[in-house]
Amino acid sequence: MIQPGNIVYRIRRGGLIHNNEPAAVKDKIGLVIKEVKEKGCIPQYYVQFDKETPKWFYQHDLRRIGPERKKDA
Repeated sequence: MIQPGNIVYRIRRGGLIHNNEPAAVKDKIGLVIKEVKEKGCIPQYYVQFDKETPKWFYQHDLRRIGPERKKDA
């Protein structure tokens, strides 16, 4: 769950036609400033990456940086 004050990285989408898996790129990290959650809508977050002007991103375009999840074998 992403909240204001979290550090996130952006998921870069696109690439090969047959590759549906998004490429997780951690070269740019950003700070979540605000969030907007409305009933029936995808949550949006106002994020500032590096020294760029903050922009709005959908929840599915961001991943929170935190402890890694353990995967069962």
